[in-house]
Amino acid sequence: METHYEILGVSSDAAPDEIRAAYRSLAKQYHPDINHDPDAGERFIAIQQAYETLIDPDARARYDLALRGGATAGPHDAYQRYRSDGQTVWARGFSWNGPAPASRIGRLGVLLFLFLGGVLIVFMLVLSLLVRAVFGGKRQQDS
Repeated sequence: METHYEILGVSSDAAPDEIRAAYRSLAKQYHPDINHDPDAGERFIAIQQAYETLIDPDARARYDLALRGGATAGPHDAYQRYRSDGQTVWARGFSWNGPAPASRIGRLGVLLFLFLGGVLIVFMLVLSLLVRAVFGGKRQQDS
């Protein structure tokens, strides 16, 4: 199994600019919209994972440590071990920051509830004005 350095074609002491240049070149070459080879999509994902790991200094240090520290089945097992969520940008739905935290989702729910409540109040107000306009706002006496 290839290491992230081998996937990007850079040395283990490559500078971030060198990693970025290698990633851009390979990403263009293996992007599924450009390269219609059946294996291009998988290769593109591997390139993306390698770049995400090697461009982040903390993740790169953990990855290097795991490579030296003896991953049992290969470097990708080490990668999964130190990665907190085990997800790539693909699994997160192309969001660089990952899925929204529960607190933000909760706030959105509250905002949606308040918005819909406001819409309901406005609707009831407009409805009452329409009823008054149509029926004149006066009650007729039955006698």
